[in-house]
Amino acid sequence: MSLLIVVSAAALNAKSSAQVYPSGSTVPENLLRIELRFSIPIEPPLRVENLELIDANGAEIKEPFLDLLLSSPDDKRVTILFHPGRVKTAVGPNLALGRALHAGETVTLVIDHTALTKPVRKTWQVTAFDAQSPQPALWTFEPPQLGSRSPLVLHLDKPISSSAEDLIAIRGLDRQRLAGDAHLENGETIWRFVPAQPWVAGNYAVVTHPDLEDAAGNRPYAPFEVSDTSRVSSEVGTVQPFQLSNKQNASR
Repeated sequence: MSLLIVVSAAALNAKSSAQVYPSGSTVPENLLRIELRFSIPIEPPLRVENLELIDANGAEIKEPFLDLLLSSPDDKRVTILFHPGRVKTAVGPNLALGRALHAGETVTLVIDHTALTKPVRKTWQVTAFDAQSPQPALWTFEPPQLGSRSPLVLHLDKPISSSAEDLIAIRGLDRQRLAGDAHLENGETIWRFVPAQPWVAGNYAVVTHPDLEDAAGNRPYAPFEVSDTSRVSSEVGTVQPFQLSNKQNASR
């Protein structure tokens, strides 16, 4: 018995929309990565030739990116890396070419690909060099409502990389990662977590992975500019315990 699979012309010609991160209006001049998220897998694969970075006058900024785009297994996310040698101070490409971005300028990323509904444009104002590592100890949170699946909301001390979304977790009562859905918002300065099951009273913790970093490559244990981060202890992330109690819930 044969099986006939009919694929509509609309499905074959489906076009993707795209989100660009950093999603805020500003980026530091030492921006290291841009992430693209597509509504459907991109086919054929995105190439650096599909990208253009232009200044406020419409002039193309030459060779800003590493010629290596990193795709997720499902081809719905692509990471664009600025050439790290140009980003990092006082190394060969940086001395020869300088950074692609300069504080005070306005730049626009243009993505043109046949799989997109239309070319995607994202404009940023470039701010000063950022060597400040994220500081999870400074994060504050809005506790959730016990007995509900209301979100726990973390307010971060600075924007983090969109790719760090899953590098923050809630440790549950069994000391394992609590199941649920998390996403970043407000220019990657807020992390919102909705648990799979209602919250119950007990001891929890916000846990960060040591690979968590901002879009300039700064990690909690070392900024990107550190010459040899391998010498800096990075085996563990950070842990911030917190407690949800019935007494706290009743005082609301």
